[in-house]
Amino acid sequence: MVGTEKLGPGGTKTEHGERHSAYVNLHENELTVAGVDVGDEMFARVREDRIIVQRADTDELDHEF
Repeated sequence: MVGTEKLGPGGTKTEHGERHSAYVNLHENELTVAGVDVGDEMFARVREDRIIVQRADTDELDHEF
């Protein structure tokens, strides 16, 4: 499943009105395909040109991307 998502601003604003966090909004249908629910713990890895999100409770972690 592939879809285009925009990063939304997140977190509190600094005294200069800037934000330093972002979020991605995923629909429950997308979560179901991934086998996760709202509130599940996830690992987020940042690699050059990509962000990988994976379930934190899995026995096997993917490291090669």
